[in-house]
Amino acid sequence: MAEQTADVAAAAAHGHVESGAHDDHGHHPTERHYWIIFAILAVLTAIEVAWSYLGFEGIQLWLPLMVMMVAKFILVAGEFMHLRFDRKIVNGRLFTWAFAGSLLLAIAVYFIVFAAFDTVFA
Repeated sequence: MAEQTADVAAAAAHGHVESGAHDDHGHHPTERHYWIIFAILAVLTAIEVAWSYLGFEGIQLWLPLMVMMVAKFILVAGEFMHLRFDRKIVNGRLFTWAFAGSLLLAIAVYFIVFAAFDTVFA
């Protein structure tokens, strides 16, 4: 028994044994993966800014902007907030559902503000 404990401790000291804490998160992305996510977010942001200067109005303006906003939200929450590793937290994807609810609330607030200024379907 003491021999096994010493072997596990030696292996852990050399990085050969992963602790249970790492098993909860599965495979972690590489730095390259995060740079790809950064590039996607930068391109989406550039498209959003350009779209707002193209002179569109009404639904042609806000619908594509809302779609890009949702895509960026999902990308940031899933990758940088590690929600894709949320499988082993209480009740499955607890935090994913919390962020999805927040996204739906944000969209509802946008529509309420647009409706208050009569710009929703203009």
